[in-house]
Amino acid sequence: MGSQIDYMQQAIIAAVSVYGKTAPNPPVGAVIVSEGKIVGLGSTQKPGNDHAEVVAMKQAGKASMGAEMYVTLEPCSLFGRTPPCVDRIISSGISKLHIAILDPNPNENGQGINKLQESGIEVLMWEVEEMVSQVQELVESYEKNIVTGDPFITLKYAMSIDGKIATSTGKSKWISGEQSREEVHRMRYRSDVVIVGIETVISDNPQLTARDVNGENLDMQPLRVVIDTDGRIPLESKLLNDGGDTLIACVEIEPDKQKHLESIGIGVTKVARNENGVDLLAVIRILRDRGIHTILIEGGSRISGNIVDLGIVDKFVVFIAPIVIGGSDSIGPIAGSGIDNISESLKFKSSHIQKFGDDIAIIGYP
Repeated sequence: MGSQIDYMQQAIIAAVSVYGKTAPNPPVGAVIVSEGKIVGLGSTQKPGNDHAEVVAMKQAGKASMGAEMYVTLEPCSLFGRTPPCVDRIISSGISKLHIAILDPNPNENGQGINKLQESGIEVLMWEVEEMVSQVQELVESYEKNIVTGDPFITLKYAMSIDGKIATSTGKSKWISGEQSREEVHRMRYRSDVVIVGIETVISDNPQLTARDVNGENLDMQPLRVVIDTDGRIPLESKLLNDGGDTLIACVEIEPDKQKHLESIGIGVTKVARNENGVDLLAVIRILRDRGIHTILIEGGSRISGNIVDLGIVDKFVVFIAPIVIGGSDSIGPIAGSGIDNISESLKFKSSHIQKFGDDIAIIGYP
């Protein structure tokens, strides 16, 4: 027999197992408990298929009668691609629900709970703050998408303890440790798009794929977008020759080069020029219109500076390694226009720290 904490933790684990696989739906986990035993466990399936609650109820069968459900997100009450989960819960005979957080969808927020309570089902909101925060992080991109229609943008970089992302010669492999790099692969896996600047492609020749600990590509890969104002990308670049999805966003490019890139399946899109080269806002709009929900910015410093200046970063993930690079010409993480006074600095509304091997990561929300 487990505790209520154990049951909700199992629901969170179920949600984490599908994190990045369910868009535009949020990743949700559900657990059904009867007489102290887990009789049903479910997670959100791909769009158009069963939600977590329905998966758990199907597994539990008749054992749902009089049972309790632990679910990470308020069950839906409206018809979408599937019927409302609350109707299935009511008809199943479940007597009590423990819900981690409300659905941030303005059309749903609280409606599912009201319908459940009106049917006589007891509903309890979860009060363990650390677990609530875990669930909120799982659905942060869903919340941004459903409330604004815009993609959720994460800026990620790794730096030395003295604030450098590369040496004066542009070398950056490897600042962060192995565990940090494994986390970056998980971040890519959960993202629809990874954006880098052309200088990063030229200096590092990255793959920008999501790989497992053995270096094998995972089953889902992000679209790789290269911000390349003048179409300078070398044709031998790895991300042009590995069969993955790649888009070059540029202002100008030689016609023959564009024709060649398109002939090998590389997308090329031209956007307006601004003072920074490629108009990044225009690129973000193009991606939004393509149905992109999550964007991971991997730099370098010019792209990071531009995106910070635009004020559209939703989340910072900063890996700090216990090394010193030094040098006045070494490269810092964020260029851009900068500020004159500390009082003008971008401040986080909330932040927390995680440890990855010898590195620490600061996760902050401006």
